Amino acid sequence: MSVKYKLYQIVDHRHPSRNGKWFARTYTRDVLHTTELAEMITKRCTATEADTLAVLSALKDVMKEQLADGHRVVLDGFGYFHTGIKSVAVDHPADFKPEEHIKRVFTNFVPADSYDPTTHHVRRSFNDSIKFEELRENSSPKSKKNAKKP
Repeated sequence: MSVKYKLYQIVDHRHPSRNGKWFARTYTRDVLHTTELAEMITKRCTATEADTLAVLSALKDVMKEQLADGHRVVLDGFGYFHTGIKSVAVDHPADFKPEEHIKRVFTNFVPADSYDPTTHHVRRSFNDSIKFEELRENSSPKSKKNAKKP
């Protein structure tokens, strides 16, 4: 298996020097939901699918509580989650009103990594075995449906 990508040509009116260049975007094949993940996990261990779903549900609830309490939640070997905010700038600290100036709350995920002091590279464990393959237009499901017959 591989991660598919599509190439797109840049049209950027604010930075004309970039126009005409190409960049890649990943193409997501499918969306997997909790039930599908639970089924896959069940095949790799002795837990039943119901037990796996219960644990995943409890994990979500506990993580939500801990993030709301200002904690960083680390799932060893997986990565960590932490809460972030976007806010409006004010002239003086005394002027800052959280209910007015905090505009967005979000959760960040940072995948687990290891640092190689020799190469000074950070290696993300989720990215170790990824291979890439260009998604050709003629292999796109949308292209097949919308293709005109000669």
